[in-house]
Amino acid sequence: MGGGGHVSIDPGTGQLRSRRPARPGRTPLRTEPDGPLGGGADPIRFISPADHPMLAPLARLRLRPADRPLVGLGDAVVSGQPLIEHCRETFLLEVPSRGALAELLPGDEVDLALLPQGGPIGRVHARPGDRARLLFTGPDGTARVALGRSPEIIASPVDGEVEEFEAGHLGIRSGGIGLAGRIGWGQPVRGRLLLGVTSPDAELRASAIDIAAAGSILVAGARLDIEALTRARAIGVAGIICGGLVGRELRQLEESDVRQRAALHTTAPFAVVALDGYGRRIVPTHAWELLVAAAGRPVGLFPDSRLAIVGGKVGDLHLPEHVAGEVRITSGEGAGRVARLVGLAGPVRRPGGMYLACGFIEETGPDGTPRRRIVPLSDLERMA
Repeated sequence: MGGGGHVSIDPGTGQLRSRRPARPGRTPLRTEPDGPLGGGADPIRFISPADHPMLAPLARLRLRPADRPLVGLGDAVVSGQPLIEHCRETFLLEVPSRGALAELLPGDEVDLALLPQGGPIGRVHARPGDRARLLFTGPDGTARVALGRSPEIIASPVDGEVEEFEAGHLGIRSGGIGLAGRIGWGQPVRGRLLLGVTSPDAELRASAIDIAAAGSILVAGARLDIEALTRARAIGVAGIICGGLVGRELRQLEESDVRQRAALHTTAPFAVVALDGYGRRIVPTHAWELLVAAAGRPVGLFPDSRLAIVGGKVGDLHLPEHVAGEVRITSGEGAGRVARLVGLAGPVRRPGGMYLACGFIEETGPDGTPRRRIVPLSDLERMA
């Protein structure tokens, strides 16, 4: 049975080239790069774009049921200005809706004199200094009241304007440069940007965190362990920006925070923003270039929005430019490196038996010489 044809790789472009014998009365299908199917198709358009820094991002802060906002819609805010009176402990009370309590609307503050002041041991009741807010009144005539205790002030990490004001969040439009992350933990914080590592794939060790980093936003590289997190928080680091965070260490951090909240004294706010996800993830190229250029500038972290905002003007930063065809490897061999896409390889069988659309990339090998290999398109993102 003949008519098999031949497939080869063009050494000049790295693309597949198929030569199939023509059948009588039919025109052969051309799949070379200069054919009708390949001449006008730019391989880079099959790659999803990388996350770029955002200008004037909108950052949201969560409003919990017992919290009290200190600003309104359209108000201008500055860095360090009190925004929210947050209650560290929140309880739900169910009381009969009678008298003055029945005249309140959802969201109104409730006078503590209208709530029971005592009761059996173990049952939550109002104490002097608590904050109470009516959530809603059910059809059974029972009012659900949010009772807040141990209030603390949440200050604005950036300069901006209140653009959103809703029941569940407060939105601030900032004039800085925003970096979107994948994981956020903690409370909104602000500080001076400080590089703790020299490359985006480095790991920050606990022994490398110095007392000079107190009050700053520390860039930790690919990842950091729970010892580094604990030491950074103990010496007064305001927040950490890293590439990835392990789920186990995130749970340990949450458990440590629960124990500190149970103590009588309050702790300084602390935040972590991971830019690229869980595990050991290299800081994305665009984010690393911005962080290096903005070292020393004020930075605000919004864990609820998984957002880091760098203050200052964009024109003062000298960021490198990326040309068309440059891609970043997001996973697999060489994750985090920047290469050049030179062609499409079509469906290729990968480990596990799956066929994935792949492309040819050209990168610099360990010995400094250029090399070409096949990578799934889903593991790439275009830089320009």
